Amino acid sequence: MIQAPETLTTQRLLLRRPAVSDAADVYAYAHDIEVTRYMDWPTHTSPHDSVEFLKTCAPRWESGQEFCWAITVKSDPRMVGAIGCQVRSYDADFGYVLHRDCWRHGYATEAARAVVTWIMQLPEMYRISATCDTENSASSRVLEKAGLVKEGTLRRSVIRPNLSTEPRDTFLFALVRDKT
Repeated sequence: MIQAPETLTTQRLLLRRPAVSDAADVYAYAHDIEVTRYMDWPTHTSPHDSVEFLKTCAPRWESGQEFCWAITVKSDPRMVGAIGCQVRSYDADFGYVLHRDCWRHGYATEAARAVVTWIMQLPEMYRISATCDTENSASSRVLEKAGLVKEGTLRRSVIRPNLSTEPRDTFLFALVRDKT
């Protein structure tokens, strides 16, 4: 089983394991319909939703099912977003969310690069991927700046519950290790 680092540090960010005590910070972005518009989980309607999400993070981490890091700016310990990574035997995928106040500062790209770098340094990893809704041009740019390449469109592949009850088209981005 892969052992993920408890923290990842970048120039401006500290990615750390989230705690239930981060619930108010999670709710601050997770109840914002603009932030959650393209997420594959519903907008939080109460702080309880944020607590319940945070309660799942530790067991998922311990089982190796998903590694989730709180995104914090080094100058401010509050959780301004999250980035999660699911690792399988030779590949991984990731997703992220960021408080609206932190958009257009490069934080999503910086956090994504940290996770991509960690994954691609693992000798058994050959591929890391991420998806985003075809209408989410900001996420497309983040993924490209993080070094991923758009591989194509997955037609009607993901339900975005904050937009529709039907599956929507999704772009697939990936970074692969070349054959040696």
